[in-house]
Formats: sequence, structure tokens, C-alpha cells
Amino acid sequence: MTEFSVKSTIISRYAFTTVSCRMLNRASEDQDAEFLMHIPASAFITNFTMLVGDKVFQGEITEREKENGDKVKEKRNKTAEDNGEKGPDAFRASAVIPSKGKAVFLLSYEELLHRRLGKYEHVVSVRPQQLVGRLTVEVNILERAGLSSLEVLPPQDTRQRHGGRAEDDTGPPPSTVINQNETFAKVLFKPSVVQQAKIAQNGILGDFIVRYDVNRAQSIGDVQVLDGYFVHYFAPRDLPPLPKNVVFVLDSSASMVGAKLRQTKDALFTILHDLRPQDRFSIIGFSNRIKVWKDHLVAVTPDSIRDGKVYIHHMSPTGGTDINGALQTAIRLLSSYVARNDIEERSVSLVVFLTDGKPTVGETSTARILNNTKAATRGRVCVFTIGIGDDVDFRLLEKLSLENCGLTRRVREEADAGAQLVGFYDEIRTPLLSDIRIGYPPGLVQQATRTFFPNYFNGSEIVIAGKLVDRQLDRLRVEVTASNSKKFVVLKTDVPVEPQRAGGPGPEDNGTAGPNPLERLWSYLTVRELLSSWLQSGDGREKERLRQQAQALAVNSRFLTPFTRMRLKKAPGTRQPQRADAVDVSAATGPGTAVQSPPPGPALEKPHDPRIKVSRTSADGDPHFVVDFPTSGLTVCFNVDGQPGDILRLVSDHAGSGVTVNGQLVGAPAPPGGHKKQRTYFQTITILVTKPARSYLEVTPRRVILDGEDRRVLPCNQSAVAGSRGLELSVSANANVTVTIQGTIAFVILMHLYKKPAAYQRDHLGFYIASGGGLSGSCHGLLGQFLNQEARLTGAPARLSPSSTGPPPPQAGGASAATLQVAGHQVPVVWKQRRIYNGEEQVDCWFARSAGQLLDGAYEDYLAAHPFDADTVLGLGRPRGPAVVALT
Repeated sequence: MTEFSVKSTIISRYAFTTVSCRMLNRASEDQDAEFLMHIPASAFITNFTMLVGDKVFQGEITEREKENGDKVKEKRNKTAEDNGEKGPDAFRASAVIPSKGKAVFLLSYEELLHRRLGKYEHVVSVRPQQLVGRLTVEVNILERAGLSSLEVLPPQDTRQRHGGRAEDDTGPPPSTVINQNETFAKVLFKPSVVQQAKIAQNGILGDFIVRYDVNRAQSIGDVQVLDGYFVHYFAPRDLPPLPKNVVFVLDSSASMVGAKLRQTKDALFTILHDLRPQDRFSIIGFSNRIKVWKDHLVAVTPDSIRDGKVYIHHMSPTGGTDINGALQTAIRLLSSYVARNDIEERSVSLVVFLTDGKPTVGETSTARILNNTKAATRGRVCVFTIGIGDDVDFRLLEKLSLENCGLTRRVREEADAGAQLVGFYDEIRTPLLSDIRIGYPPGLVQQATRTFFPNYFNGSEIVIAGKLVDRQLDRLRVEVTASNSKKFVVLKTDVPVEPQRAGGPGPEDNGTAGPNPLERLWSYLTVRELLSSWLQSGDGREKERLRQQAQALAVNSRFLTPFTRMRLKKAPGTRQPQRADAVDVSAATGPGTAVQSPPPGPALEKPHDPRIKVSRTSADGDPHFVVDFPTSGLTVCFNVDGQPGDILRLVSDHAGSGVTVNGQLVGAPAPPGGHKKQRTYFQTITILVTKPARSYLEVTPRRVILDGEDRRVLPCNQSAVAGSRGLELSVSANANVTVTIQGTIAFVILMHLYKKPAAYQRDHLGFYIASGGGLSGSCHGLLGQFLNQEARLTGAPARLSPSSTGPPPPQAGGASAATLQVAGHQVPVVWKQRRIYNGEEQVDCWFARSAGQLLDGAYEDYLAAHPFDADTVLGLGRPRGPAVVALT
């Protein structure tokens, strides 16, 4: 990849984004190439163009045949999961690039930015999966109302963060330049290759996030008009909060065991402390039984909060999942409280419902659960749902929220459920208005989007768009009615209409001026609402009418939706391609979640694997050791047959650089038919650094623990970067951990993981020395003792020079043999081939059958007493029996 650039232009909260990716095939043969881009779940793809060699494929949005919808949706989602991209937002395309040829991938998408907790957030995925020579992210923001705040966050994974309070927002990443005035801002992120590597050496930098808000002058909101279209942004503030009646419904079935339930409990502890004195609440835990804390809503007092926390603390996971019973009980509690109490104050009734599964107990029919819930709420109770993990019935939760004036949120399996629950609750914790109706003169406005909203929460925003009948209108009458606390609020204002100039950067119309951003925004909102209505509708005739309306507008607006598809067609004037003229790009989704899918064209046989090629000097596998001697050009290999539980000293330089590396072995039975009874692998690699300060690092196939100034635990299935006192590490998800010490020493620890391991397979690690320049001349250990040594080969075959690394000539008597001279030892060696880097590279090396002749000590001399044992004196390992040394 020679270039990866993203340019976003945001006009009045509506974002146009274009991604450009350029690739070059330097190989002497054709190569498969893949373009992968994560897009926001709420965005619509509007165009995709692929240039391969001298062929151009242009995207065309067309209608999708009705009968294919469900089948395609199931197939596409399965494909995305099989490719390791969990989640609805991965767009991928692949093509064959000719030898020495180039390819360009151009992707465009649009979205309306949603206001949460008082800020708009624009997220750009920067995951090229390799370091790129030219990487650029440019975000331009134009807001007529004026910018009140602007911040750029460090790269992070919003798919796992998504709203937690304790965010490490330490400022923009290096090389970010921000220019702004009152109404315009330009943010440019242009990191060099070195700066990219400091964030993530595998090219998965994460999400580049720009947050901002705008000035708000009128209580009735901001109305903007352009070429016959208007948009009304309504976000009142400084209002007293409405009291809320809330029932927290928590799944305590057996599948919630472990971190999910523990994190959720911690989150509820935090949420209970945030309840206001005027609020009322209760708690329900459900599995196959419905367990109610109190059979009525209780006032918020220190005693009730304490009792609620005790009840939550004692919840234990067991049984199945009775979703219908839990919802009915929660709604009954709320309805009974409102009916029994003569409440003068207006209040909002909410159910916050969390589960990780599907209905398995009681009523299990999705349709009946939806009908029962809608009949019980009667439009007076809003249901907010949170689905955890991959097994949850997210479509059911989505419909429950859509049909009952709520919102839904998905929490990924590997994410912190508690942090996301708190973040989700923060968005709804402060209701300011209820029953909001926004009206415009019927004769002046037509085809307006939704104008009734059950609730308005502090920090959010209501957006309405429509068409003006009279384009010359200079004032627009706006009327807002709503309930707030004890008052019935009515706002009526004639809003001045100021004409604006068009010029958005979206899909061009006939190659002339850019589109009207307010027209695009109206089309976006209208299609979104039609898709939501289609999802909620249970009437077949009504459902078909909504489908046809959404499809027609999506085709006209060039939005890739569940009812449209994209065909990649060969542009006129280009050479006939070797494959089909057109391929399909489909949006595999139900309304509201916008899962975007790739063209099924030339597919990669193997996904890109961002492993780092480093020095061959390593200890990997059974374990097999490889040592590179750069000066002589020799590569030597040997084996060590260890015992399960033994801790081997790999690098011992405690007195010199202050670095010690140890590896602990785990046992496994040998494969059938092998000559060995058992195998051993590295289960844990530990690194101790004592200079300039003490830091401890422990790596297993599942997690990385860094203990220095503070303790950090990083899962290995997530990419991350951390550092402490001169030690920096980068975790490439399920691939490797790169450790850099003082900038002069670098190690790479490979992860060998098995999805379905055989009896003789174990998840294990491989240890590679990428750079040992900072290690001292007194360095020792199974690998360390060779780092500052010279090696020479004698007695090699006549046609093989002592420094040659090429394959030796065949010998009549069998393998080529020679004598290796290193560190005063004379060791018989034979030529051998060995695979390293997870089998990706074959090494030709001189193999020492007897490692005891090659090493400075016996096996027990290289045993450490504990994982962070830094004692480097030979013979001080724990007592052992006879040495077991490299006899394979």
C-alpha cells in the first residue's frame, strides 16, 4: 500500500467522507490485494470505484430483488464473521493486481452526526493493516451557527470504548494540525511511518476521532434553508430535569457468568449513585425465574441505594432466559406506580434492559414478545435495550426499542460491558422534555421527517428536515409543544430564513456543482425512518409499501441499503477484463444497523497477516532454537528437550543492560507416530527490565501484563500500545507482541493459537530477537550467549564456502556435515531446513545434534527459579537430575 487517505467534509452536522487507497504490486507475478474499511454503522455507502491496471470499475446503485433479501443477509453476515471482522461495519473488496501494476480503491459514504452527551463525534477508521508511506486524514467542518468547542482524541477502538466515562483523552496524536476560526475548522493528521509505528506497528492505528459542538442562540433551535430544503436542529438546555421512574432489568442467566455479570454489577453500582432524589427505581434479575427486588418502585434514599446494591451483589448466574416475563414484570411495576400515585409532576418511565442471549424460557416467539411488550407499554413506557456479545438476538432488542420509544446499543464480546452500560445510561440519565411535537405551516412545508418525539434527553438533539413549498420564503413559523416538569411548554417563533450557497462534496450531479447538503440530509433521514418503520411494521401490505418507498428514494439518492445493491461495471473505453464485467456490492442488513458488505469478486485465499519479519535468532516451537551470526553469514540451530513447568533463561543481561528474558514450558503429548513421548512449548515469556527503573512484563497467549509505574492488563485479542519507564510494547491482535527497551533492544513474541486444537496441540509463544544492539558483551542465556560471538565453519563440502548460506551439494553418504567453531567449542553440525515465523519462512541452517557441546553449560544451568529470576551465574538454577540436552 503506497497511499491511504481519508477526507471528510462536514456541513451542518452532515458528513461526506471519501477514502482513497493506492496499492502497488512489486512482485514478478500477479498478486491478490484486499481493501478493507470500517465505516460507521449509521452511514450509507454512496459510491465505490476500483481501478486495476488500465481497467476501471464504477459503482452503480440499483434495486435489489425482493426475494433475495433474507438469504443475502444471512450469507453476508456469516461471511463477515468468518473473515474475523465481528460487527456490522466492515466493507471489503479484493482484486488481482498484475505484476508491477497498480490499483486504486475509492469509497464514499455519508452520515448524519448524532449529538451525544453534548458533543458531535466524527469517527474515521485508520486501519490500513500495514505501515503506509503516505497516510493522511483530513476533516473539514463548516457550521454556520459557529463552533463552540473542538477536540481531537488519540487513536482508539471506539467499537469497544463507546461511551465509558473514564476515557484516556490525552489530546491529538502527533503530527495533527488544527486550524479553525469561528465557523470553520480543518484537522489534518499526517503521521510519518515512524509515527505510525509508535502507535501500532501492524498498521491498525484505530479510530481517529474529532469531537465538536456548536453555538446555540435560540431556545426554539437552529433552522437552516438551502435551495428549497430546510433542516431544524432542536437542542434546548438549562431546563430542570424531569423525574424518571426506571426499572433496571438484568440478565442473570448462566451465560452471564464471569466478567460480563461482574462488569454489569459494577456499572449498576455507579448508576444507582447517579439517581436523583426525585427519581423512583426498582431492580429485576431474570433467568428462568423472575427475581424482583421490590414489588413496587422506591424513592431514592441512601438506604434504598445501599439495599439495591446489596441485592445486585448477591445475584448469581444460573438457568435460562425469560425475556418476555422480565419485560412484562418491569412494565407492570412502572404502570402500577403511575396509576396508584396521583403524580402532579410529569415524569418519564423507562425500562433499561440488558441481556446476552435469546429467549429460551417462557414465551420464545419473537413476534409474540414484541406484541406483548407493545400492548403493555401503551406508548407510556420507553424500553432501552443493551445486547452483549455475539449470541444475543440483537434484532429482537432493536425492534423492542424502536416500537417502544427507546434506543438500543450493542456491546461486543471482548468489550467492557460495564463501561458501555454506564456510557449508554449517561445519554438517558437526564430527561428534560417529554411528548415533544414540532409543527410547521402545512401550506409552506411538505414531506417533513418525523415531528413527534416521546422524550428529549440532555446533551442530545432532535433533527427534522423537509421541503419548502415556497423557495422565496424569508420567514418560517415554528411551533414546539412539550411537557417539562410541572409545565406544558409552548414555543412559537417566526424564524428568519437566510439563503445559503450549495457546494457539498458528495456524489456529483452530471459532473457539475456538488449536491445540496440539506437535500442529502433530508434523503438520509427519510430513508432511515422508512427503514425503521419497515422493521416495526407487522402488516404485510404496509411493509411492502414502505419497502418500495425506501428503495425508490435510496436508488435516487444513491444509498446502499438493504433494499439496494451496487453493481461494479466496467467503465466505457477500458479493456475487457479477464473476469466478469460486473460484480455486486450489497448492504446486508435490516434497517437501522447498516451492515455494509463487499463485492464477492476476486477473493483473497488468505487474509492479510501483519506479522513482523525480524531476525532469525529465536526460540520457538518444541522448542527449536535458531541463532544468526551476521558477520559470518552462518545460521545455526539446535533443540532443547525441556520438562513441563521448567523456566528457561533465554536472555540474561541483568548486570549489563538490565534485561532478563525467561520462558516457562508447558507439556503436550507427541503426535501419533512420532519418536518423542511428549513435546514442550513456551507458555509464558517474562521480561524483567531494571534500568533505568524496574518494569515487569508477562506475556501469555491470552494476555499481557505490564507492571511498572502502574499495572496494566491487555488482552491479546485486541491491538493496543502501552509503555512504562523506557519499556514500550505493541500488541497486534492474535498475532504478536513487540517489545522495545530504551530504543536499542527489540523483541517480538509470536502467538501460536488454535481454534480447535488437537490433543497434542497447545496455544504457545515464540520468542524472536529483533534487535540486540543494546545488550552488553556479558549477555548470557540460551540465546543471549551467542549475540556477541563469531562463528566459523570447517570441514564443509568443497563446493560450499564456510560463510555460504546457500544449500550445500548433496553428499553420497547422506546429509552434508561440517564442524562449527564458536566460543571455543568445536561442534559437529549437519545441514538442515527449519521453518520459523509460524511456518511462513524456511531457514537453511547448520544443526547441532548435541546442544550440550554448543552451550556453555548443562541444561540445569539455564533453569530459573521463578519467572522473573535474574540470577545469571551458571549452576544456580534449582536442583535437577541428569541434564536432558538437545538429543533429537
